[in-house]
Amino acid sequence: MNFVELFKTEGIVLNLEAFDSDSALSSLTDAHVANQPALADRKDEILEALKARESQGSTGASGVGIPHVKLDGVSEVSIVIAIHNEGIDFNALDGEDVNVFFSILRPADDADNHLDLLRWVASLAQHEDFVSFACQASDSSQVIDLLSELA
Repeated sequence: MNFVELFKTEGIVLNLEAFDSDSALSSLTDAHVANQPALADRKDEILEALKARESQGSTGASGVGIPHVKLDGVSEVSIVIAIHNEGIDFNALDGEDVNVFFSILRPADDADNHLDLLRWVASLAQHEDFVSFACQASDSSQVIDLLSELA
C-alpha cells in the first residue's frame, strides 16, 4: 500500500500552535476532525484516547512524535501531520523536543495495516533530514512531496 495516499491537505498543519503535549494533542485532534469531518462528534473521545496512549509512554523520539490510537466505530484510517518549527516538550524518549507529529486514528479491527503504517512512519522519522526538511515546508503539497520522496 502507498501510505502517502492516506494524507490529505486538510490533515496537514504547517504551523502547529501548541506549547506542551496536551495542547499538541488537542491540535492534532482538531486536525483529525478537519481531515474527516464525520469525526466531529467524537472529538472529546479522540483527545482522551490520544492522551491515554501518551500516558502509557511517549511516542516521541528524534524530533518526531507518533501518537496513535484505535477506535471502535472508525471506518477508515485518519492520519495527520503537524509541524512545530521550534519544537515542544513531548516527554520524548530521548529527551529532545518534538517538531513533527504524525497522529493516526485507525479502525479497531485493522491491526495488520496499522503496524505496517507505523513502521513506515517510524522509518521516515529515522531519516536524518526528515525533520529539517519538514520544518522548511511552506505549504501542504511540499509535505506530501517530501513523504513521497522518502517513501
